Amino acid sequence: MSGGPFAWELLIPAHRIVLGLLAGEVVETRAGSSAATFAAYRKLDGAVPGMIAWPNTVLLTGPEPIIVDPGYQTQGDMLAGALRARGMEPDAVRTVVMTHLHSDHLSALPQLPGVTEVWVHEDELDTPYARRQKGILDEVSLVVMTGASGDIRPGLTWIHTPGHAPGHVAVIAECAAERVVIAGDTLGPDPSWFDDMNPPQGLDERDAHLRAFEAIRALAPAVVIPGHTPPFLLP
Repeated sequence: MSGGPFAWELLIPAHRIVLGLLAGEVVETRAGSSAATFAAYRKLDGAVPGMIAWPNTVLLTGPEPIIVDPGYQTQGDMLAGALRARGMEPDAVRTVVMTHLHSDHLSALPQLPGVTEVWVHEDELDTPYARRQKGILDEVSLVVMTGASGDIRPGLTWIHTPGHAPGHVAVIAECAAERVVIAGDTLGPDPSWFDDMNPPQGLDERDAHLRAFEAIRALAPAVVIPGHTPPFLLP
């Protein structure tokens, strides 16, 4: 579908920082892509590894501003600053949609003081990581998504795509020229998983990931926005 009411942009693009504690020093490793940096994290020999992985934070505009996955809380309030850099005050955002409730996607939410509703799937709410985020969630009104799919606004829908998390969803935005699927982390850290339709053997919930891949392809989007790698066109 084209001619929808929304426009999309990456408010903050995905990026990774890989750290290692080595002989009492903290060292940093970077590669040319998010996927390659993740591979470096897996291969950081001789050091105690750590990683910060900011997801793609997506801003939808048109009928109203909506943020999908606010991202990490940081010194400097990057989320609020990114909105102001676009001429928008943070309290102008009333609606947030969460692909899931992992802290790297949620913890910046308090930078949006005007939020009146946060959309989240019911299967996320009783997870251990959601309970750890209870203070953030208690400050907002939750709109609980149930079942396999549903509507958020005209031209903005969701489907349930468990695998990475039990209540993971993909968000479908009908934009002026294209359908965009904000797929979150269900696509995994390596773009080849989705390209080849072949998540690695031994991956937790591998079959659920594959079903989610198939459901996303069935939507026939023009653009797919993963959680932690750049957006791509889908032929």
